[in-house]
Amino acid sequence: MKKILIGLLGLILVTTACAPRAQQDNTSYPNPSYPNPSYPNDGSSSPNVPVELTPAQAAAVSLLSETLNLPSEQISLISTEDVTWRDGCLGIVRMGVMCTQAEVPGYKITLEAGDEKYEIHTNKDGSIAQIAEGALSSRDVEEVVIKQLAQNLELQEGDISVVSDTLIEFGDACLGVAMKNVVCAQVMTPGHIIVLEANNIQYEYHTSEDGSRIQPATFALIWKREGGIAGFCDSLTVFLSGEVYGDQCKAQSNGTMGTFASLLSTSEREQFDTWFSQYGQTTLDASDPEGVADGMTLVIEFYGSGKGKPAQSIQGDIFTWVQNLYQKLYH
Repeated sequence: MKKILIGLLGLILVTTACAPRAQQDNTSYPNPSYPNPSYPNDGSSSPNVPVELTPAQAAAVSLLSETLNLPSEQISLISTEDVTWRDGCLGIVRMGVMCTQAEVPGYKITLEAGDEKYEIHTNKDGSIAQIAEGALSSRDVEEVVIKQLAQNLELQEGDISVVSDTLIEFGDACLGVAMKNVVCAQVMTPGHIIVLEANNIQYEYHTSEDGSRIQPATFALIWKREGGIAGFCDSLTVFLSGEVYGDQCKAQSNGTMGTFASLLSTSEREQFDTWFSQYGQTTLDASDPEGVADGMTLVIEFYGSGKGKPAQSIQGDIFTWVQNLYQKLYH
């Protein structure tokens, strides 16, 4: 019996000695770069992400793995919450970044790594994934708004001052600013009304409480083009603070954002400033007469700060200026 036991023990030792040793994981993970990488949407996952995760969860884990330079095995999934983000930036403020005013279905995913929790925002299929930064203080929100105005109008941040910062509860998710073809959820939304001043001109912004949404609120003009043989259905909203929002209801219902700095030359901007200071609030109408077959409606609601009304020739110049701006936005 002893001989049998000794023989079995010897066999076990030989087998163990011949077994391959587990190799140490020396895989390096690259640091992230923006824009965020896109992750596969076909149900596959990156090499180090468990296959049982959904594409959005896999994208979140991969992003955090790269950001922290950690193997994904050291990252735990805590929760996944269905969210409809109120803008194209998935509710995340980034300095100087404009966000389309469109709802984006997605997820708020909470991960844990090294005893720290991280919040990741994604769209439904995980093709967009961003790490949410912490909530901003009132002063932080003011600084973001100042930076946005400075970039829009090519001003120095030091030349912009805060006139007021008022806490308020807006009656909808659009922060009290209605725009064409933008659907606003009727929910109470705590936030700020921030008024800035530069060169003796005041600019109003509405923001959410934590600064995750920033909405310009001082209209300069609204242009609408509808009908005609081509069946136009276009609009352009121009804010005094330099943001431009275009909408083509047939082709791009989510809208397109731009800024004065990226779209206008110095002379074009100076011309706009002159008109705005000279003429007051008025409606400019260059529509075809009623009864014309395939007639086109062409209207500008102008919100100038002056007192005059533009002559017919100047009205034509304003229409040309606005239509050129629209073409540049969609170029």
